[in-house]
Amino acid sequence: MATEARLDLDELARLEEERAFLLKSLDDLEREREAGDIDEHDYETLKDDYTRRAVTVLRAIEAGKAKFAPPRPGGARTALIVGAVAAVAVVAGLVMARAAGLRLPGESASGSISQNSNSLLVEARGLLASGDAVEAIRLYDEVLTLQPDNPEALAYRGWLLYQTAEPELMAEGKELIARAVAADAAYPDAHFFLGFVLREDGDLEGALAEWDAYLALDPPSGAAQAVQQAADEVRLELGLPVEPGGVGAATTAP
Repeated sequence: MATEARLDLDELARLEEERAFLLKSLDDLEREREAGDIDEHDYETLKDDYTRRAVTVLRAIEAGKAKFAPPRPGGARTALIVGAVAAVAVVAGLVMARAAGLRLPGESASGSISQNSNSLLVEARGLLASGDAVEAIRLYDEVLTLQPDNPEALAYRGWLLYQTAEPELMAEGKELIARAVAADAAYPDAHFFLGFVLREDGDLEGALAEWDAYLALDPPSGAAQAVQQAADEVRLELGLPVEPGGVGAATTAP
């Protein structure tokens, strides 16, 4: 199944390239007509062919993207549902952080960053917010080509792969998220994602440590409340005391 999912991603990438080629070909065809470089019969024939192929490709892309719709939470554990809600809040938090002038991953204190990478990340955030996970992954790949240790691209590409529920892709996703934490320990979202993954793996102590690190980095209030609830549930499972509103609750049982 993991191989099939990987093939689906590769096929979507190929279709995206074909779409771009066909749309460019239509633009070029219009310019040739305006310049008088092509007769009307050839123009109409090529236009019909490019248009038909473009429609077919667009439909194939939409069908392919539908396979990667985010999975619905199973509901067996409250922490998982809370985690899914928090993930959405975290995405919104990135945009809020930018508006507030807070440092985003990959930036120095002065705000310098590769303009190309920054533009790609902004576009990827918009795609992710609109549910276009496949295209967002493609943009994160482009960012990582420019900046292999970009924590945002590592964390979100890893998170999207992890949600496929395919063992090989989930393992790759976990590795990317761990790399994001190592690349920038001050980037909150990587800690959130790693905490969720560790929670799923049954590593409660590890999950709790990551979520406490996330909360200590002053994330958006909506996401912080959801993660605090998940962390408190883990504390109860571990037999640890839960302190009201406490980010740094005790780490040993009384």
